[in-house]
Order: sequence, then C-alpha cells, then structure tokens
Amino acid sequence: MSNIISFDGNVTPDDDSLQMSNGGTDVLISILALSGSVIARTENEKRLMVYLSENDQIIGRGCVGFDIVEMPWEKATFEEDKRFMLRVIKGAENKTGWEKLDYSPNERFVSCYLEKFENLINRMTADDIRADASKNWLSGADEKDPVRCGFPRCKKHGIFLTCFGCQICNH
Repeated sequence: MSNIISFDGNVTPDDDSLQMSNGGTDVLISILALSGSVIARTENEKRLMVYLSENDQIIGRGCVGFDIVEMPWEKATFEEDKRFMLRVIKGAENKTGWEKLDYSPNERFVSCYLEKFENLINRMTADDIRADASKNWLSGADEKDPVRCGFPRCKKHGIFLTCFGCQICNH
C-alpha cells in the first residue's frame, strides 16, 4: 500500500507529493515527532506535532496520509509555525531523538522523505490555509484528548501523546 502526504490533495504523477510505504510513513512521522517534541513551545507548535503523529499507521494500515494545507495552521502565527516545522525537519535530519528508537532508520530513505516533506512545507503560504481544517480537527477531540489536556508526553519517548497514545510505543 502507498501512503501519501500531498500539498492539497491533487496528486499527479509529476507533482511533489510524498509517497511512502507503511514502514516509511511510520519512520518519517516518528522522527518528526521526536525532533518536534524537543523544540515545540507554543500551543500551535504542540498541536502541529500531535496532528502529525495522529496521521500515521495508528489509524490504518496503508492508504493513510494528509494534505499540508489541512494541517492545523493558524493565520495569525503561520510564519512562526512554518519556521518551526522547518526546524523540526532539520532536527530530524540531524537525528534528534533517534537514540530513543529501537531501530536505526534507513538514512538514504529518510533523507529523501525529509527533503520532499520540506519542499511541501516550503510551498505553504498563509493564503493556502484551509480555514476550517484546524477547527474541524479539534472538534473531534473530547475533553480527555491530549490536545485538550495540556499536551502530555510519553514517559519513554518524550513525544506528545495523541488520542491513540504514543506514536512510537504503538508500533
């Protein structure tokens, strides 16, 4: 099965969408979660990390993914949040937190995934934000959801928990 992270859902053979195997998706989301959880400070940054972690294999084996424009961006903080996401990618490239994994990611594949993910983030502008995306995503969170409870972290991996638990422990 192929998982796709696209810019806006319009996937064509020559676009810049990121297509990965189930394992590749798991690795990408895990290393982004490890990197981002170290540097996230604001509520928006933490929310972006939880969103990424919730959009992995936890919710299905194959055919998962998301669109960059559907992430919980906020127009008021977009430029800061975009810079944060680019720092998250750089941290993952520098192997931030990889020592917490019980495997060694394939650096060749990871490098390619991170480069493509960075290209998608770089394309994003405040005008591309889907105004209702953040609201719709948060509307599904009940009062016990980590995004409503102060963003707790996994005691073992230090990443932000999702409504499914820890992205890394669940695999």
